Amino acid sequence: MAKSTPEQPDLLTQAQQIVSSFNLSPDHVHRITGHFVRQMKDGLANNRVWQLPAYIKTLPTGTEQGEFLAVDLGGSNCRVCLVELHGDSTFSVIQSKHSVPPDLMVNTSHRPLFDFVAQKIAEFLASRPGRPDLSYKLGFTFSFTCEQTSLASGQLIHWDKGWDIPGAIGRDPCIMLQEAIDELGLPVLVTVLANDSVGTLLTRSYSSGPRTSTLAAVIFGTGTNAAYVEKLSNVRRLGTLANTEGIMVMNTEWGCLDDNMEVLPRTPFDDELDVVSTDPGSQMFEKRVSGLYLGELLRLAILRLVGTGGFNMRIEEKSPVFRRDGIDSSFLSELDIVGTDDIDGVVKLVQNTLSAENVSRDDAVAIQLLATSIARRAARLAGASLAALLIQSGRLEKSQLRFTHREIQQLPQSHTISHPPMGSVQRFWYSLGLLWRRFLSFVGIPQLGVKSPGIITSQHPLGLREVCPEEDIIDIGADGSLIEAHPTFQANMRGAMREVPEVGYAGEQRVRIALSKDGSGVGAALMAQAASQEENSSTR
Repeated sequence: MAKSTPEQPDLLTQAQQIVSSFNLSPDHVHRITGHFVRQMKDGLANNRVWQLPAYIKTLPTGTEQGEFLAVDLGGSNCRVCLVELHGDSTFSVIQSKHSVPPDLMVNTSHRPLFDFVAQKIAEFLASRPGRPDLSYKLGFTFSFTCEQTSLASGQLIHWDKGWDIPGAIGRDPCIMLQEAIDELGLPVLVTVLANDSVGTLLTRSYSSGPRTSTLAAVIFGTGTNAAYVEKLSNVRRLGTLANTEGIMVMNTEWGCLDDNMEVLPRTPFDDELDVVSTDPGSQMFEKRVSGLYLGELLRLAILRLVGTGGFNMRIEEKSPVFRRDGIDSSFLSELDIVGTDDIDGVVKLVQNTLSAENVSRDDAVAIQLLATSIARRAARLAGASLAALLIQSGRLEKSQLRFTHREIQQLPQSHTISHPPMGSVQRFWYSLGLLWRRFLSFVGIPQLGVKSPGIITSQHPLGLREVCPEEDIIDIGADGSLIEAHPTFQANMRGAMREVPEVGYAGEQRVRIALSKDGSGVGAALMAQAASQEENSSTR
C-alpha cells in the first residue's frame, strides 16, 4: 500500500483530489457552448483571428478528377503528397512524411523552414523516375492561423502548437514556399492556401458523394480546429448583405476561443503549462484539448504526486517524468486501451513508459485515474465546442425526426455513453488494428481507393439513429490521433454534446462522424483542382 501520514492523505486520495479539479459539470459544458456561440457570431461580424473565411463557396461532389501535388505542414511533420482524384468519390495517395527539425520550428527566420519543405518536394519528385517533364500545381495545407485574402493567398497571423518563427508573421505562406521552390528550379506552382480542417471538410464532402451534405470537419490531433459551412449572408466581416445567396466555408480557428479565460476551466497544471509555452496566454482552448499538451498535463500531475512522496515506485533520473514534454499523449490512449480490468498490464505500461521500478498497483491506478480525467475533460471540451458549431450552423433546426420529445426525455441516464466499454477481446483487436495503422503510416504505405471512410456514430439503447432519415443526418469529417486512437474520446465528446439543451439526445443522434484519413492533403489537392478549373474557365 502507498505510504501515508496523519497529515498527508494516501496516494489514491491525492490522485482523486487532482482528478476532481479536471471534472467538468454539465452546467459548465453548457456555459462554454453558449460563450463559444457568441464568439463565433462575433467573428462572423468583425475582423477577429477566429472565424476566418476560406474563400471556398462550393463543395466537392465526388466527380472531381486530376493529379495534384499537396504539401501538408503542421504539428511536427511535413507531408508531401501526390493525390489522384478518380472522379468517383475515390482517390489514391502516394506520400512521403518527414519530421520537421525543432530548430526550424522555433527560429528567427522563415527561410530554413521553407527551404526544408522545398527540398522534400524535390526529393519526392526525384523518386518518380521517367516523369521529369511534368509540371505540377500544388495545394499548400498550412495548419497555422492565417487571414486569407483569396483562395491562393493570405497572411500568417499567429503560430501555435509550439512553433515560433517571428520572421514569418504577416507574410504569405504561399509566396514563402514558392520562393524556396523557385530557388531549386522545380516545376511546381503553388496555387492554393489550405487549412487542415478546411481540407478535411473538402475530403469528406468528396468521399461521401453528392447525396451527402457534409456540414463540417473537426481535427483532434496534435492541435485542434474545425471548419464548417456557413451562410454567406452571415459573413458580415466581408461586407456581404443580409440577402446574399450562397455559402462560405469558415475556418473557425477555435483553438483561440476564450483566450480571456471567461468560461474555460483552469487548474494549476494548465497555468504551469501555459507559462512555459511558446505563446503564453494564447490558444487556451487548444492547450486543454489537443494531443500536443495532454501528455504534458499528465506529466505535471504526476510530478505533483512525486513531490508529495506519495508514490511507492522509484523513478530514475532519466525518466520522461523529469523532462518537459517527456510524456507523449499516446500514453493516455494506451492506458485507456489496457483498461481497468488488467491492472498488471497498467503496471507494466507505467514501468516501461516512465522508466520506473517497483511500480505498485496503487501507483498504476493513480496514474490511470489522472490520465483518464485529463482525456475526459479534453473530450468534453471538444463536445462543447462541436455543440457550438452545430448551433451556429442552424442545421439543428432542420429536423425531420420521427420521435417525440417525451421519448427523448425518458431515455435512461445510465446510457449516456455512445459505445459500451471494451471487453478484453475487443481491446485486443482494437490495439492490433491501431498498431497495424501505425505500421502502414510509418512505412508510408497509402490506403488506396478510399470510398467509404470508417463511420463513427452514436448507438443509443432505443435505436433512435435507425429512425433518422438520411437527409436529416448531420455529416462531419474528422481527423487526428485523439479521435482516432483514444477509445473513449468520442464517447465522452458525444456525452457532453447531449448535455447541451439546444442539442440534446435528438441532436446528438443526428451527428455522423466519419474519419477522413489524409484529409488535409487530399483537401489541398481538391482546392488545387478547383483553382485549375477556374483558371481554365477564365481563359476560354
